[in-house]
Amino acid sequence: MKLSRALDRLTPVVGAIALLSLAPNVSAQAQELQKVEVTASKRAQLVIDVPYSITAIGGSEIADRGVTDIQQMQSVVPSLFINQNAPGASRIQMRGLSQGVGYGPALVGTYLDEISLNMPDAQRSLDVPLVDMARIEVLRGPQGTLYGDGSMGGTIRFITRAPRLDKFEGSVEAGFSQLSGGQTGWRANGVVNVPLSTGVAGLRLVAGHEDLPGWVDNSVNGAKDINSAKRDFLRGKLLVKPSANVEVTAMFFHTETDTKNSSGSKSDRTIASYIASPTKDKTDLFNLVANVDLGGVRLVSSTGYLDRQIDTTAELTAVYAGAPFRPLVMPKPTSGGAYRQDMSQKITTQEIRLESDDKGPLTWTAGAYYRETDTRAVTSDVWTDANLRLQGGFDGTGPTNVRQTALFGELTYAIAPQWSVTGGLRSFQEKAENVGTKLPSGFAPPGTPSTVYNDQASFSATTPRLNVLWRYAPKSALYFTASKGFRSGGFNATQTPREYGPEDIVNAEVGSRGTLLGDRLQYEVAVYHSKYRNVQAQDLAAGCTPATCRALTVNSGSASGPGVDVALSAALAPKTTLDLTLGYSDLAYDVKTQERNPGDPLNFVPKLTASLSLSHRFNWTAGLPGMLRLDWQHSDPVKFIIRNQGVNVTSNNIDTLNARIGVEKPTWQLYLEGKNLTNSNGVTFPGIFGLPDFRVAPRSLGVLARTQF
Repeated sequence: MKLSRALDRLTPVVGAIALLSLAPNVSAQAQELQKVEVTASKRAQLVIDVPYSITAIGGSEIADRGVTDIQQMQSVVPSLFINQNAPGASRIQMRGLSQGVGYGPALVGTYLDEISLNMPDAQRSLDVPLVDMARIEVLRGPQGTLYGDGSMGGTIRFITRAPRLDKFEGSVEAGFSQLSGGQTGWRANGVVNVPLSTGVAGLRLVAGHEDLPGWVDNSVNGAKDINSAKRDFLRGKLLVKPSANVEVTAMFFHTETDTKNSSGSKSDRTIASYIASPTKDKTDLFNLVANVDLGGVRLVSSTGYLDRQIDTTAELTAVYAGAPFRPLVMPKPTSGGAYRQDMSQKITTQEIRLESDDKGPLTWTAGAYYRETDTRAVTSDVWTDANLRLQGGFDGTGPTNVRQTALFGELTYAIAPQWSVTGGLRSFQEKAENVGTKLPSGFAPPGTPSTVYNDQASFSATTPRLNVLWRYAPKSALYFTASKGFRSGGFNATQTPREYGPEDIVNAEVGSRGTLLGDRLQYEVAVYHSKYRNVQAQDLAAGCTPATCRALTVNSGSASGPGVDVALSAALAPKTTLDLTLGYSDLAYDVKTQERNPGDPLNFVPKLTASLSLSHRFNWTAGLPGMLRLDWQHSDPVKFIIRNQGVNVTSNNIDTLNARIGVEKPTWQLYLEGKNLTNSNGVTFPGIFGLPDFRVAPRSLGVLARTQF
């Protein structure tokens, strides 16, 4: 019934698309919708041949929408929901799986070309500027076979453009925007491609800077727009082809984000802040990929290194505001308290795989994977008027060092020209440790010794996948997928229980994709059911308050439920396209525990997300082509429940409208842009224990100019 009601809400929209697609003014020669080649299955294939749910977003569409990061692209992808509390603080969720706000790695795998961006115990997804991208591939559902631990909800792959070996070229763009009631921001990006040796070697460099405007005012000291930020990045990619059967790519990526303060606020976009909450987030990444054709078999080697440093301060004055903490640790009305963490992670990865060629009915991939993470974190409490340490500081592995090894393989057999079956398996072992020292609380008796932790744990899993693909028409396919995803357990930083166990999910789905109405309507629909076991969730230990105990992660029971993904793209006319996406997930707890009731949703997960986009090309005058784009996005409220603390809060329905209009000449373009045109002020992430809510950024109006050479 719940699923039926959700679909009923979208029926008028779907009907409108169908009617418009059949309208008599639609030309029989309407343009065929774009076909995108992907490498989601570790080999090149058309989207129509991928036997599971996937969205591929080409570089031209990314540029057409004028977006700068994945958070702004979520309207294109069914069941993708990204909650961004500040630049670089995105929580990526897919198909109802939420990271919550505890420890543990992400539930959606993210990759830049061939290197994983996921980090143990770092809930801040790494921002990848969407400049000079070849495409983005979003794989929905568990991807444990080819992408391993953490890809339970799905995997996002950012594929950068390869250097051209035959042509010098580049582009420059610059723009500015004005926030309603806030600052003016600006950004500039540049791309240059240099062939070092024609047909043999080329270098492609991409760089950019962005001043992100603030809009939250501090009611304590009168400071304006305290949540502004700056973001810089540099990416270089070297391609060398020394012979016809050898290709080597080396990529370097540096990004740095400096956020002045958290973006939480009251409805009037103000916050009472006594201690600044800045965050500095810096990453250096290197990826070396060698691809060698051995004759019938390809050898691929990917070596990666990622060094990320996150220094962050989170103000907790409101948490400590009540008795007995304010008179003890914050004696003045203007006193403030905060939690600070300086964390460094260095990650080394190596993957080697063999891939068969695409000849014959049997194709296969087999590989081995190694990943080692070295973490260091120092935490402390910051006070304006006292030296007491209510919780005590921590100096250690932050809390997890991880070493993982895996073997994986996938085999596809074409039973007939229209039928293929794919089976895959991944087996991995992981060793984790938490080593560190916790300083005693400020309330502890003098001379209380520090607590030393030395936790060790091992985790292992085997994650299978089975796919069946039926090409029942030349441009249409039906697929069935059964897959399993896994996420390792870990350690709580300073709580009991110290260790929490692994979790897994089993997913079964049936989907179809293809084209109708003479290629004027492209569609993908998937219906799935998930069984989620030993769910890792945030709680507080019995007898704790937020001021005396940090949140801990526990295994909170099992959850299950159905879901639906819908993506439609209709060519209403030769130069007009309407896109619709819908994601519905009814994943809910099955068991009753102290913290959960049957039917409770997972924390921070919207049941329904949807979007509608209209794109139109036209001529302003003869020889002056133009474009117009409208984008509407909706997400249902999310809930956050901690019953032993009396917490049961809900966010708002979020509806935003963006627009873009411009001139598009072959060598230059000029756009006017508007985001959140209705100036929605809805709560996206509800605050608890006196902490502020996080809200949609206010209306933004701006201009962007771009030129190519």
